[in-house]
Amino acid sequence: MRRIKALLVNPVIHDFAAYDFWLKPLGLLYVGAFLSHIGFEVHLIDLLNRHEPDIEKFVKVPKDKYYGTGKFPAEEIEKPDVLSNIPRRFKRYGAPPEYLEYKIKEIGKVDVVFVTSVMTYWYHGVWETIKFIKTLTDAPVILGGIYTNILPNHAVRSPADFVFSSNHLELLPKFLKDKLSIETNDPPIEWFEDLDPAYFLYKKVGYLVFTTSIGCPFKCTYCITPIMWEKHRRRSEEKIIDAIEKYLDMFHVEDIAFFDDAFLMSKGRAKKLLSLLIERKLNKRVRFHLPNGIHARFVDEEVACLLYEANFKTIKLGYETSGELQERTGGKVFDSDLEKAVEFLKEAGFTHKEVAAYVLINMPEQRLEDIINALYFVNSLKIKINLNEYTPIPGTPDWHELTKKGTFQKDIDPLLLNNTILPFWWKYGMSKSEVEYAKKLTRELNNKLNNNYSL
Repeated sequence: MRRIKALLVNPVIHDFAAYDFWLKPLGLLYVGAFLSHIGFEVHLIDLLNRHEPDIEKFVKVPKDKYYGTGKFPAEEIEKPDVLSNIPRRFKRYGAPPEYLEYKIKEIGKVDVVFVTSVMTYWYHGVWETIKFIKTLTDAPVILGGIYTNILPNHAVRSPADFVFSSNHLELLPKFLKDKLSIETNDPPIEWFEDLDPAYFLYKKVGYLVFTTSIGCPFKCTYCITPIMWEKHRRRSEEKIIDAIEKYLDMFHVEDIAFFDDAFLMSKGRAKKLLSLLIERKLNKRVRFHLPNGIHARFVDEEVACLLYEANFKTIKLGYETSGELQERTGGKVFDSDLEKAVEFLKEAGFTHKEVAAYVLINMPEQRLEDIINALYFVNSLKIKINLNEYTPIPGTPDWHELTKKGTFQKDIDPLLLNNTILPFWWKYGMSKSEVEYAKKLTRELNNKLNNNYSL
């Protein structure tokens, strides 16, 4: 019986800015692992993999900046009409169309194409990628990913033939049977526990990304994670370590990032994982990074020491904002939690070079005073500030409140939800001048911190 041949595609990004901060399509790689498990022949085209050797045949790829991260190759493109009044340049980030055409011809005829998606306001690049794919193959295209989970009714308007708007991979065989009459082997499996992301589909990567858990028990009003995942689930520590060792032997990278939403939520299991990294001497082979914001409340002396010994070089602490909004947005962290976490991390040996705190700006009902207080508080702890602009995400409690008040329309074009352009048009949020002031203050405080340590 002939094996079904599937092509996975990670699309380009259309945006005003984009940077490769350890950006790998983990969801798509789990789809690849699952399809391989049920008997498919699987191929991958990752248009955002800057380290793919064949891309250099078509475009100059910027060199890495630090720890495997770097700028995407980019080309300015015409702005969609809805963004025509935004005074910024709109670009395609990732490999050019010629590379996609070359790879599809190289792979040959396929039976089905799976395209993933992430940010809702990146849908323009997703749609354009699908349109181009459909000029090169007559195989049906299935669109999945975070965007389809959040906005399924918008995703069905895409050029894709079908939309799979679920996180549950165990539903995929029935979906394929119902939509495409594809019969599959369907051995019972706990996909997150039993499968490793399918990095074997790559020729070369510059870093590896894993997640040790999915979901989050906190219910922050601005976050979609607890809505997308019914519960917080962790993978067994031994299988995580085995996957890391397997792919390190395959690719010999120097950097690994964990993109959990709740890395420390099960503190005992997190300590076990960190201990195994040290015991298996992985800390001697690779640098580790936590870019997604860990919960400061769960950093204690032992956790801090284990992170340091395990060779973690990037630790981002979720702080978000100061004042009463801390309680109103979910109570995930308070000033005292951040202060204690930083104290433990510094005692373990970390400096401002490795530790930073996220501060959100332009949250609903947030005052400029709240931002300024948050910036000065983080700076007083002698760690770096990462200022992130708030993104209103459909389906979150914030979104329901904002649409109820009429500050956003439920059918708004997702392109307008891009956090970097909200100050240009959203009259209920902070002005462009207020956001620019906060960014300027952040730069000044971070530069002062760096200069003080360089004396």
